[in-house]
Amino acid sequence: MMRLSVAQRSERGGREYNEDFIGFCANETLGCFVLADGAGGYEGGALAAETAVRHVLSFFSAAPAVDSAAINAAIPVARNALADARERHPQYAEMDTTIAALMLDTERALAYWSHLGDSRIYLFRNGRSRILTHDHSVLQSMIDAGMFNGALRGNRKRSMLYAAVGSGEIPERAVRDKPLALLSGDIFLLCSDGFWESIGEEVMEAALQQAASPEQWLDAMVREIAEPDAADQDNYSVLAVWVGDREEITTRILAKKVQEA
Repeated sequence: MMRLSVAQRSERGGREYNEDFIGFCANETLGCFVLADGAGGYEGGALAAETAVRHVLSFFSAAPAVDSAAINAAIPVARNALADARERHPQYAEMDTTIAALMLDTERALAYWSHLGDSRIYLFRNGRSRILTHDHSVLQSMIDAGMFNGALRGNRKRSMLYAAVGSGEIPERAVRDKPLALLSGDIFLLCSDGFWESIGEEVMEAALQQAASPEQWLDAMVREIAEPDAADQDNYSVLAVWVGDREEITTRILAKKVQEA
């Protein structure tokens, strides 16, 4: 059975308030990790994000399971909770949030995930990054359709979303309900757009090569975020999950670094 090591950071950046929310629930074999990035003004956005995360984690902790049914239930649970919160707080009727949920079973070595919006889930295997989620943004859909060939990062229209927890139907690529086989040494990263907008995948990989723990990795990446208190710096949140023994993961990362030297 593989061990899990977890680290998290959530910062307001240059904004007055932090509308991101992260959390996790885990026992010896099962884990649920959730991140949300709220919208709708400080109190509304923060409330939406916290509501979504807390209710998904409560659902998981009440009946811990990592399977197709559990991951398919995550988004509906978040949506129902948000709808109830809107009714209780009519002044925030337009509040909404992204969500990214990861579920791991270390005994059966399986991973499932789901998401809405542009919060992401990455997998780092043998030191190389892979984006597991597909942004539900207007600009990403234009790229998919061949209507735009520029970069997402730095584009002012990048944050325009066509799907979030409070929107209509669940789009394609929102749920991965076929399991990914876990390998010891796998590393998952959940992050809001304020994080991945500020730091590229090559920087994430480089920081990982120098890290002996998830805490060191996150600290190194946060230091790379240019002018974190700049007025245009969005809230940024990140949650890292290392699968397997820390020393084994570190050895694999260092071995990869030596091979590439």
